[in-house]
Formats: sequence, structure tokens, C-alpha cells
Amino acid sequence: MTSIREIRIVLSDLKQSLIAFHGRNVVYPHANKRETLARIEDYIKLVVAAISRGDWPLRLPIHGSDEMLTWRLTKQRRKCLLLFHLLAKSHALLRTNTTSTKRDIYYEDVSLWGNQPVLDSTVTQMTRLLNIPRCCLNIDATSKGLVAGSLNFLDGDGKLVDCQTPTGILIPNDVQKLSQFRSKASHILLVEKDSTFQKLIDDKIECFIGECILITGKGYPDVNTRRFLRRLWDELQLPPLALVDADPHGISILAVYRFGSQNLEDIEHLATPQLRYIGLQPSDIEALQIPSEAQLPLTQRDRSLIDSLLKRPATIENQLLHDQLLRLRRLDCKVEIQGLTKIHPQFLSRTYLPAKIQSKSWI
Repeated sequence: MTSIREIRIVLSDLKQSLIAFHGRNVVYPHANKRETLARIEDYIKLVVAAISRGDWPLRLPIHGSDEMLTWRLTKQRRKCLLLFHLLAKSHALLRTNTTSTKRDIYYEDVSLWGNQPVLDSTVTQMTRLLNIPRCCLNIDATSKGLVAGSLNFLDGDGKLVDCQTPTGILIPNDVQKLSQFRSKASHILLVEKDSTFQKLIDDKIECFIGECILITGKGYPDVNTRRFLRRLWDELQLPPLALVDADPHGISILAVYRFGSQNLEDIEHLATPQLRYIGLQPSDIEALQIPSEAQLPLTQRDRSLIDSLLKRPATIENQLLHDQLLRLRRLDCKVEIQGLTKIHPQFLSRTYLPAKIQSKSWI
């Protein structure tokens, strides 16, 4: 169990880091780095004072609000220790003008973090406490998403990246540093799954719907994929269309891209409200008479997720999406995008998507 003594040792190291940092004439290219450093230092001072007094439970104010983060239980002392380690790491990255990914930080000390989700939750907690986007902490996400199609841009080093490849390219970690986006596409097609993404490339989808940009987050999206989609909209103003499974998890993924996630990292404004739901829609299950062998029964977990989605303000305000969820619940079944192959192996690329785009049948 992590002790108060261990926390004090970490805080002592942090305090020495501050002493070493002050007095150095470091110039930062962005004002937000100076602001972030100031916030981190303010919290270190607060914690040093609280621990010195022996305060427990430990309560810290969330910057810019009246809310507090509170650690009450003895077992939460380890969470405090990890947060303080991460504050120190971010402070060091900022004062040296360097960046690191969450995965790099994890592998620097696997025994400290135990597993990647512990680090992920600590990063989220720190962004909440400081009320600062993670990108301002010089801690990057590790991309898993892919992009392909009619798109090129300059990466952070000024090198040209051409996305017209047979398998797609990994979305860069430093999305905020990309520039000079160029495209001849008429649409951005966001695809839930990697398998569907690859099939659309193999089927030469551009021959049926025109030049497009394909993106996949390989399931639930990472921060960089969401940030990349938002940047494409900001830079190119191309209509983004989402292709997900006709099931509650697919619609939940759509909601994350379009409305934002339920966690606190949406301080970064990662949502793309312009994203439209092109398919696979629950109403298509009946309209297309999708064969029964492609239909799967809803589980209790599926039903619970539908109920949760129906209660979210963004869903309530979008009547068409709300109706699709109700229809899914009434049908009591779900269909994956791959289920369209039961109609024809190329039905998705040759018929379904062209018809949807031509008729603008999206939500």
C-alpha cells in the first residue's frame, strides 16, 4: 500500500524540479505552455502544503470551477502518487519542449503503472484537475486509426504524406501539427471497423461514389482519430458520413465522434457535430429485408446501452436518431455491416453507399 511517506518523497522531487526550473531563461513558442506550467506548479504547491499539514482526505479544487477532486480512502493514496508522478512528467516535458505518448510513459515504468488503463485514467484525471486539454500537457495519444483515399498533407516535420495507398496509413500522433491539407474528395467516409475499411479499399469504392477520404478508428475511437476527423472538417469542409453497425455499440461509437465522449477529455472539443449517420441504420434491416441469418438477437447489455443512449440529451434532441434506437429496440435484433454481404458480396460498395449518397439518406 502506498504510504504518505512515499507521496512526500515524490512531492519533494517535484519541488526540487521547480527550484531547478525557475531561474532558467526558457522561451516557449506558445502561451498555453507557460499557462500549463503555472497551473502544474500551483497544484504542486497546494499538495506540498496539504501533505505537510498531514491533510487526509486530500481535496483539490478543479481549476476554474467550484468543484473539488477528493481522495478519501486509504487505497486511493496510490492514485495520488500516480497523479503526482504524472504531474512531474508533464512538467519535465513542458520545460524541455519535448513530447511523449501515453504508451511511452507506460513502458518507461511498467511496474509503477501496472497496466495501460491505469495510466489512461490518471491522464484523464489530470486533464480534469488542471482543466487543460491533454495536448497542452505534451502527452500525446498513440494512434490506432487509419486514413486512405484522396488526401495529402504535411506532417509535423514538413514532409508530404500521401494517403492514396492500398492499405491506408496510420493517423499521425501529432495531429495538431499537420498542415496544408489537400483533397479532391467530395465526402469523408468514417468507417467503424478496419475490416470494412479494407474491403471498401479493395472494392475501389471511389469508382462508385467518387473520390473520398476513408477513415477508421478500428472500433471505439482513440483521441487522435477523433481529432483528425475534426481537423479534416475544419480544414476541408467536406461532408463527413459515418458507416457503423446497426447495433447499439455502433450507434454509441457514432455518438462519440459526433457529440463527444462521456469522459472528461472532451475539454479538447474533439466532437464533429457535422458528422451524419449514413448507415447501417436499424430501419435498413426491414427496408432491405436483410436475411435472418445476418441478424443477431440483442443481449441484455445491448438493451441497457440502448436505454442509456435514449436518455442522453444529444439523442433526445435528435428525433431521427432517437427513432432509430427505438426501432432497434422494437426489432430486438442487430446487424453488422458485413451482414450486407448476405445480399451480395459487393452490395455495400456498388449499391448501398451510392444509393444512400445520391438520395442523401443520412441522419
